[in-house]
Parts: sequence; structure tokens; C-alpha cells
Amino acid sequence: MSHDGPQRPFSRRDSLAALLLAFSTPLAARADGYPARTIRLVIPYPPGGGTDITGRAMAQRLAETLGQSVVIENKPGATGMIGAAGVAKSPADGYTVLFGAASEMAINASLFRNMTYDPRTDFEPVMLVATFPLVFVAPASPSKSLATLIAAANSKPDSVSYGSIGSGSPQHLAAELLSSMAQVKLVHIPYKGSGPLVQDAVGGHIDMAVSSVPAAVPLVRSGKLRALAVTSSQRSNALPDVPTMAELGFAGYEFNTWVGVAVPKGTPRDIVDRLRSGLVAALAAPDVQGALRDQGAVPVGSTPEQFRQFVLDEVAKSDRIVAQAGLQPE
Repeated sequence: MSHDGPQRPFSRRDSLAALLLAFSTPLAARADGYPARTIRLVIPYPPGGGTDITGRAMAQRLAETLGQSVVIENKPGATGMIGAAGVAKSPADGYTVLFGAASEMAINASLFRNMTYDPRTDFEPVMLVATFPLVFVAPASPSKSLATLIAAANSKPDSVSYGSIGSGSPQHLAAELLSSMAQVKLVHIPYKGSGPLVQDAVGGHIDMAVSSVPAAVPLVRSGKLRALAVTSSQRSNALPDVPTMAELGFAGYEFNTWVGVAVPKGTPRDIVDRLRSGLVAALAAPDVQGALRDQGAVPVGSTPEQFRQFVLDEVAKSDRIVAQAGLQPE
């Protein structure tokens, strides 16, 4: 199957190469004593989610590496935009840092007309931390497969439903990309969180769900859900027996969510470099690696320039998917 798909993000091989490059880069000078006081790491989501878990693990190691306290501030709301906007408007001194994700740093730019910040221009990218595959799951029936669901949707439009954690979420766009590539119409049912989403999939109330890997893995392993495909270009270590979309015939399909670190526009480069050197060391810590593995994540450790280009590519990819799906910006 062919399509005018998005540019390929980091593969696992790219991620390893970037991380090795990060370790080969000398530590930056202390930028006039930076950090001389507590660093605020703003996570624009509630405690307990994947971004929060990863951010907290990174913060503890970052504090040890930089020799200064790093405090977490959870500022949820408006799909991450409240926390991100607060960071964008903060002093550009390296003491207010965004630990952000795909929604507020890329996808929202395609969905909202009146954002109070622009993720492409209002931040200094520091480092792409990790990418996270999603997984398509269905009720645990041997007859359920991606091929059978697409065939059913093809023969009877609007007959196959799928759930996501909300309109405009990465899960929603991942399914819309599949819909566009398969040239079928799927019925979107938004949920408020992964818990009710996967439980309705278990109960057969929806035909399919797009889930984070951590929410799906226990139910897949217990036989309550059937994993159909992962959205990454390579199989997930957490679900090694589950094929990729490309393996199922959707050449070029790739849609990951991700987390990265950014600071306000105008932050001096030596501070960015010092902060990044601490993040690289934190990313290598065994407990951080374990937290990432538990979520099926792929650590990256990019340069600021790589992360800047990555964000631009992700916004462009979201623009294409939103346009193809006919979603209207709010």
C-alpha cells in the first residue's frame, strides 16, 4: 500500500546513534555557575501518567548530575497547553524547564487556532528523551485481526469503531493515519483516560482501541485483549510477538508519541548545553532505563538541533493527518 506518509522519525538504530553521540560530546562549561539554585521541571500532565513517571525518574538523576535540586511541578490542563504556555512565558535562564510530550509540543499546533504559544518558535529545544509506540488492541477473539476489521469497514462504512483517550490525542491521530492509508472510515469514540478505554475494549463495547503500551500489556498477557499491531517502525520490546503496521502491509506507517525537554526561547546556548549534559547522564541511569523499558519506550538522547528538526517534522506530520481526516481546528 502506498501513501504520501509522514517523514520517518527516529528509528531504534537512530536512537542508539544519537545517544552514543550524546555521550561522546564533552560536558559544557558551567555557564557562569549554572545551576546556582533549584530548577523547576514542569510536567504538563497529572501525576501518575507515563510522562510524569519518566519525568520524575529523570529529575532525580538530573539533580545528582547537576548538583542542584530539581523539583517537579505538575501543571495539567488543556491537553498540556497550560503547563507548556507557562514555561514559554518564563524567564529564559534555565531554571524553568518543560518536560513535554507530543501533544503540547507538536499536535496541538495542528488542532488549535488560538494557542498562546507556538511550539516551533517559543522554545529552545534541549533533548528528545524517548519515543513511545502505541498499540492497536481488540477484544480477545481469534477472529479479530487488523485485516478483518479493515475488511469489515471497507464493506460497510461506519461499522467499525475504535476508541482513543480523546479527540486530538496521539492515539486518535494514529488511528486516523491508519484510516487514511487503508482508505476506510472508522468511527472514533473518545474516552477520558486509558483505564476506561481498555476496559471497554475488553468488554467488546468497541471493536478496537489505540492504547499506550503500559495500559495494554497486562491485559494482552492475561489474554483479555488481542494485540493487533504496534505503531512503531520496529517491534516493541514489551510486545515482541506483535507485528508492526509495516509488517501488516502498511509500508511507511509510523506514529509514536514521545517526550522531550525544552526551555524558553532565548535561553543561552551554554545553559542549554549544560542542561543537556545532565539529561544525557540521567537518561543513562539504570532506574531511568528501567522506567522507559516498562513503558516499551526507546531512549533517544538527541542534540538540540536534532530535536528542533524533529518537532518541525512532527508538526508537519500532524498537519497532514488532521487535513486527511478532515478534523477542524478549534
